[in-house]
Amino acid sequence: MGNALTDVLMSIDSDDLLKELDLPKGSMQLINQEQFFRISARVAHLPKHLVCGGSAANTITGASRLGVASGFIGKVYRDEVGLNYEQDLQSYGVQSYLLNGALASGQCLVFVSPDGERTFATYLGAAANLLPEDIRPDYFRDSNLFYIEGYLVQNHELILKAVQTARKEGLRVALDLASFNVVEDNLDFLNNIVSSYVDIVFANEEEAKALTGLQPAEALESIASQVEIAVVKVGERGAMAIRGNEKVFVPAIQANCVDTTGAGDLFAAGFIYGLSTGQSLADCTRYGTITAGRVIEVMGPKMTDTTWDLIRSNF
Repeated sequence: MGNALTDVLMSIDSDDLLKELDLPKGSMQLINQEQFFRISARVAHLPKHLVCGGSAANTITGASRLGVASGFIGKVYRDEVGLNYEQDLQSYGVQSYLLNGALASGQCLVFVSPDGERTFATYLGAAANLLPEDIRPDYFRDSNLFYIEGYLVQNHELILKAVQTARKEGLRVALDLASFNVVEDNLDFLNNIVSSYVDIVFANEEEAKALTGLQPAEALESIASQVEIAVVKVGERGAMAIRGNEKVFVPAIQANCVDTTGAGDLFAAGFIYGLSTGQSLADCTRYGTITAGRVIEVMGPKMTDTTWDLIRSNF
């Protein structure tokens, strides 16, 4: 379940534009319709690459591409962007549980800095109107894992209803923390949700620090004390994970970084594929580093058939 967003990717020459637009580098900022139109006008001259995205959708289309039977819950408007979004999900073999909203379909403006770091300005539109009453038990039947993007935790009632319903239907719950500023803004709620309902947590080092106040290795231990599986990604160094008494560190693969958009999302896709096929914790983590390493070599979160074939051969 996640925000159904179409990513609009733009490469920028320097970070000065981010300062002008008051967008902290590496963050995800929610913007209203007025801000969306203002920023769009300012960057109208930049070449753009449009991709159907949203954090959880990137993960679930990646998992589906690897052969994991998957579905996606989200909300769009029946406009061109929304219809294209549904078609994109179906092209990846993902079962669509898209609901219809009253606002325009959401878009995420993604600014890619010269070093590959990405900064998001997100107009949620229809995606923001995913409501607790939209959650139906039949969405979860015949599944065994419910994956949520952290960007949704700002809607506390929705998250609570969703995780309670998933648990009642017998699913494990996985949560990707998504962004350090989202964690900071929802810290108490996140701690309660993680300790009460979540089985698997994915975090990068900034998100792990925002949640625990600790450096990566200590943060991993802290998170692992509350959940079945804890994963902390440490960028170009790789990733660490703990499951019970198992603890692993897997280095990142060699990659030519073009754009880090989708790196964490595709890491989760590889990891989930490993879980679905009963692999060891080390192999699940290794699969995550492979998918993450390959996606940062392209602009945006989607990869070609050739790249997916290479990923599977690396597995």
